[in-house]
Amino acid sequence: MDIGAAVVRMGLPFLVVGFTVLEVLVIPFTGERGAKIRRNVVKAFILLTTIFVAMTYKQVLKGPVIYEIGSIFETGIILKIDLLNYLFILLAGVLWLIIGFYSLEEINYFFYTITYISTIGTLMAGDLLSFFLFFEMMTFSSYALMVYHRGEEQLKAGNVYIYMGIIGGLSILSGILMLSAYTGSFEWTNLAVQFTEMNFVKYIIAAFLIIGFGIKSAMFPFHFWVPKIYGGAPISVNALSSGILMKVGAYGMLKVVSVIFSVDLSDITTISSLIWQVSNHIGVIIIWLGILTMLVGVFMALQQGNMKKMLAYHSVSQMGYVIMGIGVAAYLGYQGPMGFIGSIYHMLNHSLFKVLLFMVAGLVYMRTKELNMYELGGLWRKMPVTAVLCLIAVLGITGMPGFNGFASKSILHHAIIEAYEYGHPSFKYAELFFKLVSAGTVCSFIKFFSYIFLGDMKEKYQDIEGDHHRMNMAMGVLAVFIVIIGLRPYMLLDKLFIPTVTAFSYSPTFIEKYIVDMNFWNAKDLVGMIGVYTLGFGMFIIGSKYHLFHLHLPRWANTETYVYTPVTTFVEKFPNYCVKEYENRIIFGDVFIYAILLTVILAFLLFSGF
Repeated sequence: MDIGAAVVRMGLPFLVVGFTVLEVLVIPFTGERGAKIRRNVVKAFILLTTIFVAMTYKQVLKGPVIYEIGSIFETGIILKIDLLNYLFILLAGVLWLIIGFYSLEEINYFFYTITYISTIGTLMAGDLLSFFLFFEMMTFSSYALMVYHRGEEQLKAGNVYIYMGIIGGLSILSGILMLSAYTGSFEWTNLAVQFTEMNFVKYIIAAFLIIGFGIKSAMFPFHFWVPKIYGGAPISVNALSSGILMKVGAYGMLKVVSVIFSVDLSDITTISSLIWQVSNHIGVIIIWLGILTMLVGVFMALQQGNMKKMLAYHSVSQMGYVIMGIGVAAYLGYQGPMGFIGSIYHMLNHSLFKVLLFMVAGLVYMRTKELNMYELGGLWRKMPVTAVLCLIAVLGITGMPGFNGFASKSILHHAIIEAYEYGHPSFKYAELFFKLVSAGTVCSFIKFFSYIFLGDMKEKYQDIEGDHHRMNMAMGVLAVFIVIIGLRPYMLLDKLFIPTVTAFSYSPTFIEKYIVDMNFWNAKDLVGMIGVYTLGFGMFIIGSKYHLFHLHLPRWANTETYVYTPVTTFVEKFPNYCVKEYENRIIFGDVFIYAILLTVILAFLLFSGF
């Protein structure tokens, strides 16, 4: 057995038990020092967990590290570290540590830890039932983290978050129960052959699962909860949500299309269109939902003046890239590894530059008490380090060569090209939308950076404090990752992504031809980015000149009207309706029955001579 796997198998359970003992039996009795001790214990627990998981790399290349917990729900719970979740577990640990180090807000470290544990549990879940249980635990613990300060804004944001979380959870549960009823299993397993024998119910199962995971990953038309909660939640929670929690929804969607609706690895040579039919049909829908998510997100981001809401809409738009890649992986079936790798790669990259951007917004707000970009300007003079770190994140999210976003966006661009080369020619339009959204992202972040850091500084900001060393250190770690991945995009591709994709039902020949030894610095991709940046600058100039950054969608186009509002209205008004409609009758009926019984009893006593 690999030494790393042995350490994890023996050490991780002891680490969890030890942390629980400290949390339950020691920290509550430490008095005023309890909060500080808890912070340090939580950070040590997350750091050690991340180190232990990192040590399993050699083992997971050979096979998953598996934990089995029996006697729970009769079937037991299976947890495992494999090639797909390995990266996300490490990413979660790194982000939790950096955000905890950055945050000057009072974080409830109990819920902070529960959210971390439930996130790791969701990623490690080896069966659908335990996946759902951890997924719901993550939803409720992150809700508690969000509303901890109990301000009016936080509570309103929390209401939206918990409503949408419950709707998504119920949708996932419905899909899982239907899947189990028709297949007799709760395990993540290849079911494409079984689906060919089913009737239309296979698409109902797919719809429940995709909608449930789509809500969590901010897929159109369920994206509206993101700007609503990000406007009211603390910056650290925004960073955590955008950085990893939304990715868990996309991770679930990716597992559904790459495992459940895929063929077994031993049948990789099977190219029967019937076997891949469900995956193909679902892929078409997911691709266009991803494109719509990208378009709506970037359009709405361009209209925002509030930094938090702008970044929230860009979280939606960037998740659209990921969803589109997942759709390509499903649509092309055994020829879909480019979409698979692109979606994983962009989830990682988006986590790094978006968390950094939220941190920049948080520090700017802490110094200026202003979220409106139009009221800022010239802050590079007071915050030069923050401005440089922001520029690195901006170059990352816009896909500048040499920064991390270029690598994953290039792969996703190749993926959508393959969708029309190996699939239907209509996806040529999807590629055009892809380029348009990329240019819109460039335009949006020219606006973000220039309105905050460039231009003239207003007089009221002349005496503000500047950079914050501790917060800049946390931000600097993310900036270093962005640059390293940007300069060496092959590193993760060769060491992790290619070994991961070969473990799934994708053609080895296709992987060898198009992904192994991929040239990121080819002239076509580099010239393409010049075109994207040129278009983005043009959009910014025209938008600024003609005041196009203040447009708004008509009320009828707001998807909240069709999803969130009907649900909340039903939940709030139905109990009141029941009370109003039936309470008086029930009360009258109870009184009437009581009067009859009392009369009977008195009559009996009277005639019996009592």
